[in-house]
Amino acid sequence: MTPRTLTRQEMYDLVWSKPMTQLAAEFDLSDVGLRKICKAAKVPTPGLGYWAKLANGKKVAKTELPTLYPFQSQFVHIGGGSRSRYGYFDEPEKTDEELAQMELPPPPKFDETIDEVRLKIEALVPLIPIPKSISKPHPITERLLGYDADIAKEKYCFYKPRYQHPAGLRLLSALNSFFTYFEKLGFRVKVHGPRTQSMSVDMDGSYHYFRFVCFDDGNHFYRRKSSPGKAYGFSWTSDQDRMSENKDYREYVDITPEILRDLAIELLMGIEERKRSNIEWLYQRQVDKKNEAIANIVERKAKATLRRKQETDRIIETRLSLMSQALKDIRRAEKIQELIDALDKKVESASKEIPGYKKWRAWAIHQVNSTDPRNMSIKRAGRWVERFHLK
Repeated sequence: MTPRTLTRQEMYDLVWSKPMTQLAAEFDLSDVGLRKICKAAKVPTPGLGYWAKLANGKKVAKTELPTLYPFQSQFVHIGGGSRSRYGYFDEPEKTDEELAQMELPPPPKFDETIDEVRLKIEALVPLIPIPKSISKPHPITERLLGYDADIAKEKYCFYKPRYQHPAGLRLLSALNSFFTYFEKLGFRVKVHGPRTQSMSVDMDGSYHYFRFVCFDDGNHFYRRKSSPGKAYGFSWTSDQDRMSENKDYREYVDITPEILRDLAIELLMGIEERKRSNIEWLYQRQVDKKNEAIANIVERKAKATLRRKQETDRIIETRLSLMSQALKDIRRAEKIQELIDALDKKVESASKEIPGYKKWRAWAIHQVNSTDPRNMSIKRAGRWVERFHLK
């Protein structure tokens, strides 16, 4: 499936122009998969019976495309790289040749500077009120209270209840307001573990962990790190034992709506910065992959050229060796023939025959004929020429 990126408006126009089954087939997806993608991007889709009613001329309602906050993505990504649960990206395999010919998109540009986005977010985020008592507890708040009750029942437990004293109740009320606010924005709020109780909010596909603790409870692993006069500690981390070692760690005398608003702005700005960093990283990743592919192709060509040269040199060396040996054989045959001629003259001038000379002469003549390459048969000459590997 070819990766595609559409704006939310483009995706909205498509899903309301034809049935999901037809549109999903064009993207090589199931209609369920495409509907999930639209839901994640907050693009409304037609409900059951919409197209049947429309075909029968009945009046149908079309859900408007909701406006997102600045920190939320305005694009819909279909196919291509997707972050796995382990943080890696699953991408279709491509050859170096395909990557080298890949057309790079223009470098990412953002319509607004990060400072302009901050001003927008600051204008959008209100003061988050902290009521004296919780009238509508968030599901996560109810879970925290349940964890506290379970811990209080245990006779021997390393952890102590967190929200059973005035300062703890104040913290719980602030957390309840925090959870409710972010859930209204579309975030998923979670608490991890009945004992450690690290909390997180998630919208951009990543957990944003945070710790908000009260120093008045019995959990001394963070109490001894607090400053005199401070009642609460906060950090964007899941590790409560070392939260004070983080650069973003801060402590408060009290929790106020202004503090919750500042934390909300900080989180939303962090998401925007991460989103921009991720877009820039993905672009640079494509550039690096293309450059690496080009370098690999150049390296392979250089190695292939070197191998061809080495093979050519080896063949030339073999050819020269064959020629050199042939010339040596010719000289050797000529020397043997000269010896035969010299001995023939001696035998002619001698008064008596040399015993065994005729047999030796026959053998020597055979050696001349077999040694001299000029006397090779057509078949033998063909095998000899083949060793030159001529094309």
